[in-house]
Amino acid sequence: MDDKGTNIPHHILGPYNEGSSVNITCIATGGRPTPRVTWWQENALLDDSYEQVPDRRVQNVLRLEKLGRRHLHTEFTCQASNNNLVAPISSTVSLDMNLRPLWVRLQGENHPLSADNTYELECEAVGARPPPVMSWWKGSIPLRNTRETTSPDGNTTTSTVTFVPTMEDSGKILTCRANTPLIDESTLEDGWKLNIHHVPIVSLELGSNLNASSIREGIDVYFECNIKSNPWVYKVSWRHNGKTLFNNASMGTIVSNQSLVLQSVTRARAGLYTCVGSNQEGDGESNPVSLDVKFAPVCKPGQQKVHGVARQEAAKILCELEANPHDAVHFTWKFNNTAEIIDIPASHFTTDRARSMASYTPMTELDYGTLLCWGRNELGAQKAPCVFHIIPAGKPDGLQNCTILNQTAESLHVECTDGFDGGLPQEFIMEVYDAVTQNLVTNVTSRVPVFTVNGLESGLGFDISLYAANAKGHSDPVPLHAYTSKAAEKHTAATPAILHITPILGVLIGVVTALVLVAVIIVVVMRLRGHGDEDVKEHEDGSGNSGRRATPPGGDKASSIPLNKDTDESMDSMDEKNPDIIPQNSDTDYQDPDEKAFEKLNNAPNRIYANMTSRLQSSPNNGMYENTNNIMNIPKTNDEITYAELSPMYGTSTLRRQQSHQEPTVYAQIDVSKKLAPVTTSAPEGCHPSALPLLHHPHLTAYQQPLHVLQQRPPRPCDEPLPDQQADVETPLISRTTSTPHRESTVGHQHPMSEPGGRIPTSQGPRVTTTRF
Repeated sequence: MDDKGTNIPHHILGPYNEGSSVNITCIATGGRPTPRVTWWQENALLDDSYEQVPDRRVQNVLRLEKLGRRHLHTEFTCQASNNNLVAPISSTVSLDMNLRPLWVRLQGENHPLSADNTYELECEAVGARPPPVMSWWKGSIPLRNTRETTSPDGNTTTSTVTFVPTMEDSGKILTCRANTPLIDESTLEDGWKLNIHHVPIVSLELGSNLNASSIREGIDVYFECNIKSNPWVYKVSWRHNGKTLFNNASMGTIVSNQSLVLQSVTRARAGLYTCVGSNQEGDGESNPVSLDVKFAPVCKPGQQKVHGVARQEAAKILCELEANPHDAVHFTWKFNNTAEIIDIPASHFTTDRARSMASYTPMTELDYGTLLCWGRNELGAQKAPCVFHIIPAGKPDGLQNCTILNQTAESLHVECTDGFDGGLPQEFIMEVYDAVTQNLVTNVTSRVPVFTVNGLESGLGFDISLYAANAKGHSDPVPLHAYTSKAAEKHTAATPAILHITPILGVLIGVVTALVLVAVIIVVVMRLRGHGDEDVKEHEDGSGNSGRRATPPGGDKASSIPLNKDTDESMDSMDEKNPDIIPQNSDTDYQDPDEKAFEKLNNAPNRIYANMTSRLQSSPNNGMYENTNNIMNIPKTNDEITYAELSPMYGTSTLRRQQSHQEPTVYAQIDVSKKLAPVTTSAPEGCHPSALPLLHHPHLTAYQQPLHVLQQRPPRPCDEPLPDQQADVETPLISRTTSTPHRESTVGHQHPMSEPGGRIPTSQGPRVTTTRF
């Protein structure tokens, strides 16, 4: 029986609260002799003090003090025995208890929480019996939205709360509590101090000593930005009408931490200002503060400046101003025609805040000029007036840059650029005509120079006329030609248009084709001619039988220079002028400047020279030659060939008359390696002295032989007079067809211009006494 004398049902005693005391009574009835009643815990004897009570009963009362967690489910056995012949009898009860929780803990770590975010926090209570009652508190305010779970053994209870912190929760205590209601003072709790992060809270205000209603252009303005932030902001930025401001002292914008200074504000600085604080949680923007800057009137941009007005036509001229304040703007109008300035009375214009409309009617030519408009408010008068030009109205200018942007099977799209409207509102017209019949197909009128025509017949050509028109007439039309593609060949705007060959286009194509063919033929002819020159040169170099010069074995290369260009029209000049022939020069073919000059003269066009005679004398001083008129010192060398270039002395008219009788030019080649024997007019009779040896080149014609070959002649008869009775040695340079006899040449080939009998005709023209070397 329990301490109340009641039988213990199911042999379970309790539950008793932790820390209380309990008496358990065991009574044995009957038996002879009287039994002994004892209490046992497992094999340990707890209490053997028993006593007899009436009705032949024996009882033993077990007293347990300060029950603890160790007594939970402890079994106590009461045993009664009176002799050794009969086995003792017993009864066992177990003790049930109510226990306090061992601990209560918030799970996780105490991290900063972001305001307005949702979190789920957990709290665990261990060791309570029965499961404890869990509760959450924010300061002194209980939290709802909790739920609990208990482990299968009933030893652990977990409570979860859904928590949405606010900025005001920062610094408060969040507490989790566990309580066993049957046990007094059994409540345990755990708590965190909240650290709530939030987006900066920013407020903006105008400087404390500024009056927002009296800010005008030219003064300094500053703003103050107040910030509340956790964590603290790492950046403060400023915005004007949504655009970020940067520190720019030269422009009068100074950003200093949590303040903004605007120096010498203008009307452009008016608008809404905000400041923005930024931390790890985000950007916090302040309330907007409007900056109202007062200023005197100015012209509003974008107004129509030119107005075309006909005579006796009333024109409405609108003048719009920007002003602050704009409610009380007083207007002044004037007219200027370069001759005078006239005030327009107030009865001729109306005013509505910052707008004024003037009515103006020009009557004569002097009424065309300029209208001027001023405004004035409480801050002052407008500095520069608004200017409107009144001009005589006329027809508009023509359209420009008209382009067909899209041609399909049934539509056309054309865009143009408009010109001057003539001072009046204009509209734009596009007329489409059939290119064959010239019938009007359709027309389009538009306020802008952009036209689209649909529903056209496919595969046709169209003539388009575009012009602008106003009340005074229309501009000159701009013609275009367009076409629509065939129905089976529809194209979009991105598809290239099919080329239609018109007569003009066909002529252009034919001309271009002809020019290309001519150029190809010229190139082919030049190439074939170049190859022919190469073949001729190879033949001459191989055989030496052509008209080109040849160098005798062991002779000087200079002796092989051709004497006449006519005989060598040939291949030398063509080879030199042919761009396909690469000159074959080597160190052994070097020519000094005199040789190059002679070569150049030889290749020049044929010219007619006078019959000239050079008188050369053997100089006694250092082997020099003396000219009759000019003395030139020419050193004698053994390997140098000196040429005499003879210039014509005929008049211009003589040369022109003789152009049709050009003859070969014969040059004198003087071999200075050998000394000339002095020859005088007193030579022995029957002979003519000659100091030059006879040299005959087998491959040169008579007029191609060097001078010393031509000079080698047989002795003339002593009774034959010397021609002209001049020099000791006479060298014929140019032969002309005359009746004057001349010495015969001993060269084996006859001169092509010689007369029958072997004599070369000469001329009686003026003599040349200057020799150029």
